[in-house]
Amino acid sequence: MKSFLSALLLFPFSALAQIGTATPPAASAASDSTGAEWTLSLLADQRTYYLGREYGNHAYSLVPSLTYSHPSGFYGTLSGYYFHASEPPRYAFTDLELGYANDITKRWAYSLSYDRVFFSPPLTDTDKLIPNGLEAYTTYDLGPLQAGLDYNFFFGKSTAQTIALALRATVRKTNWLGLDEVSLMPGAEALWGSPLALARYGGTYRATTTTTSITTVRGRRKATQSTQPIDSQTVRLLGYELTLPLEVTRGHLAYTLTGHYVVPRRTPSDTAAPLPTGAYLSAQIDFTF
Repeated sequence: MKSFLSALLLFPFSALAQIGTATPPAASAASDSTGAEWTLSLLADQRTYYLGREYGNHAYSLVPSLTYSHPSGFYGTLSGYYFHASEPPRYAFTDLELGYANDITKRWAYSLSYDRVFFSPPLTDTDKLIPNGLEAYTTYDLGPLQAGLDYNFFFGKSTAQTIALALRATVRKTNWLGLDEVSLMPGAEALWGSPLALARYGGTYRATTTTTSITTVRGRRKATQSTQPIDSQTVRLLGYELTLPLEVTRGHLAYTLTGHYVVPRRTPSDTAAPLPTGAYLSAQIDFTF
């Protein structure tokens, strides 16, 4: 079970790293120890992405969290999100997640969870649309590769969905240079989602789109504009992400440095502003006790 805990924490599905790993929020699982465990974590992102879209302009974010894992498989995580582009005091929201994780076979594992976002304070009316989330996540060990599938259903005053499909390889060396374990885990992820899902963590969502048409009247050209509602429920391909995490563990501590490369895909709900690719680093430290 402990290997599944590591896979869930490191697979690119975190809420604010992929607020870029997709992350939405990373699940946790119980360990195979006889007692419960606590994990205190701090994640720092050089830039802030979610579903292939950058929040802010090269704005960094900090995510402290505390996870309780019971041997039965039940767990709970309380996370806080500091976003540098927010208005002072720049604390964006708190996320509470409760879930259950277990193995189906030696190679196949899953987790189910519910989470609720509490904004501090609400930024816009769209923040109240989908504060609740249900997540189903599964991972399968293919030997040299691990495949992961993550599905989220967000709900409140409206609904939205996201789907992430990821592949990851693992190169691991134990008892090296005085360290318990060193792991390199290159991965690739494809991201789908409803346009409204971009408002999940306070991002910009447009409910309408404006089109311009040109007509000719008595030899003169005339431009007219019309406004149409955007289909917020249709799930579309939103982007891709490549990740390269390097994890080092020693005793109760684990350190992870990850390189990210994000490639967004434009949809009708995106603004006219460019959607450039983005590269950034993230660092995480975990203390388990």
